[in-house]
Amino acid sequence: MEIPLILFASLASEWSLAEEEKKPGLPPGISEAVQESVIRLESLNFGATPMTALPDWEVKNFRIPAPRSRIVSSDGVVLAQNRVAKRLVFSLLGSADSSEAAVAMVNGLRAKFDAEVPLLTLGEADVRKHYENRPWIPLAISPTLSDEALAVLGETLPEGAALESVYKREYPEGELTAHLIGYVGVSLPDQRGPIGRIEYAFPPTEGRAGMEVTLDEQIRGTDGEVLRLYHPSGNLKHQEVVREAKAGNTLVLSINLGMQRLAREQLERSGRPGAFVAVDAHTGDILALVSHPTFDPNLFEGGISAETFASLSDGKDAPLFDRAVTGTYPPGSTFKPFVALAGMAAGEIVGKQTLFPGPAELMIDGRYFKNWSTSSFGPMDVSYALVSSCNTWFYQAALNTGAGPIADLSARFGLGIAPALPLPSVSPGNIPKAESYGDPRSLANFAIGQGRVLASPVQMAFAMAALANGEHVPHPRLIRETIDPTIGTVIMRNPPRRASLLNLRPEDIDLVRDGLWGVVNDAGGTAGSAAMRNPVVYGKTGTSQWSVGGRLRSLAWFTGWVDAENPRIAFAVVTQGRGSETLSGGRNAAPIASNVLRRLYADPELYAVTLPEGPSRKRPVIVAAELMPPLEEIPLEIGGQRRGGLLRFLFGGGRKEF
Repeated sequence: MEIPLILFASLASEWSLAEEEKKPGLPPGISEAVQESVIRLESLNFGATPMTALPDWEVKNFRIPAPRSRIVSSDGVVLAQNRVAKRLVFSLLGSADSSEAAVAMVNGLRAKFDAEVPLLTLGEADVRKHYENRPWIPLAISPTLSDEALAVLGETLPEGAALESVYKREYPEGELTAHLIGYVGVSLPDQRGPIGRIEYAFPPTEGRAGMEVTLDEQIRGTDGEVLRLYHPSGNLKHQEVVREAKAGNTLVLSINLGMQRLAREQLERSGRPGAFVAVDAHTGDILALVSHPTFDPNLFEGGISAETFASLSDGKDAPLFDRAVTGTYPPGSTFKPFVALAGMAAGEIVGKQTLFPGPAELMIDGRYFKNWSTSSFGPMDVSYALVSSCNTWFYQAALNTGAGPIADLSARFGLGIAPALPLPSVSPGNIPKAESYGDPRSLANFAIGQGRVLASPVQMAFAMAALANGEHVPHPRLIRETIDPTIGTVIMRNPPRRASLLNLRPEDIDLVRDGLWGVVNDAGGTAGSAAMRNPVVYGKTGTSQWSVGGRLRSLAWFTGWVDAENPRIAFAVVTQGRGSETLSGGRNAAPIASNVLRRLYADPELYAVTLPEGPSRKRPVIVAAELMPPLEEIPLEIGGQRRGGLLRFLFGGGRKEF
């Protein structure tokens, strides 16, 4: 039997620098990255054999699966592409005169190939079914072959065997972008039953994870179509391409692969599971989106074995789990800036005039709630409360403010709302409803980002982006442009958008910014390890507990932004302790972000960042609270008729009486 002639060619055009200049906004390096390798079926004609054939001739309609979109980073690195690969097929009709003979032929194939050439394990029933229902169509006997296997195979094949071209989806950066890009699987395997009205020339694929599944319809392109005329002997006599397959448009992401790589290296170096997210605080561009540990998406190409999948799904630290987008955790003290802003918006915290003390503990509704320090401090304003991350200060602030304003303010910053990302399983986190979380004990947990308060790293990064720009939460932008893969022209640009407006007083935001400057740059701050001379870093540390399999695990956070434009990077880092290990944001999370940022700004050109001439704001004046001697017989009960007790009477703090 004659095997269909399948040829492939590159449809990509070469770009010159002059042509790139005609396309404003097209990132450097993308011109090379849009090229596609496409399988092309050549029209065949072995003589006067029109498609209106004799009654016993067979005309079959086949769809040609389209190549999926190529996906590239903002710096022009290919993250997902198609490669024309080969697999072995075998002609049953020309080799056997019965289904039993076909089974015997297939069972004997292993002896005809080198042991290094992988062959599929085909059941006898499948071989019989194929022979009885579709003898004209060659039987696939191998998976896609590696270059090494093709080299071993050589040029001479056993009689009846041939190589067939198929698409292979490749992820050149492998583990680096696995959770983001995802992977594909075969949507319709090789068929064995009667030939349907429409068949596929080779198995098509579909997205199974990441962007591959969320944007599957856009990525998969448009299938082609070919008509094939078969002689009763099984010989292909005529082939007519009715419609060429059209590749999916190239997607240009906002991801900076250099930044992505730095973040992954630092998370891996920490030795703990975690995530790192960096975004442009103005445009919403997602610059880095990393979850650790990760996996190699290339393992899924052509089908993954049950054993390999089990090792990933049940593996240590859950490598398939996307901690950056799907993972939600108590944000701990990184939530305090929003509690402070809620209090100011509600009029319960009045600039620097409102002073609460920082005792080592407070009894709230019959239970002691502790500060992280065993020392007590005198009255402090909102900025220094953020610098020192004083829990007991924020307990009082939340009790005065109430759950309603805190929940409302959180929503303005996008907390409790799933970010609009083209990814599966984007978590909304959780901001408790005010009516069910307004009792004193719940408010104490609300104040420090514990209890039922949950947020993902990507949510916290965008919340910090809003604090950095002071006006709005940017709409997440992961896809910057789509490009025609054949001629390289930009089809669509995705402009920056706003997800929500803050509608907060600038002076209130400035007080919080002062505090977050002090967290990193003041002597009393908790993240001094993240300080940089230029650019200046603003941040907030956090420590919380998270339940894993019924056991509490320690979490460390560091969130903030960099005082540098183009881009103004806002970030969030979370890292998870092992076993009973106790972490802290300043000791364990801040160094991860710091090491990434230092590398970025040590080589601005390489990482497409701009080193500023100096800080954009004046150095804040941070007034530290004084250490207080132990006090005796002071009623600290909060949660009765007068929640503030003597502390509120002495130091003030709000306009509303309880």
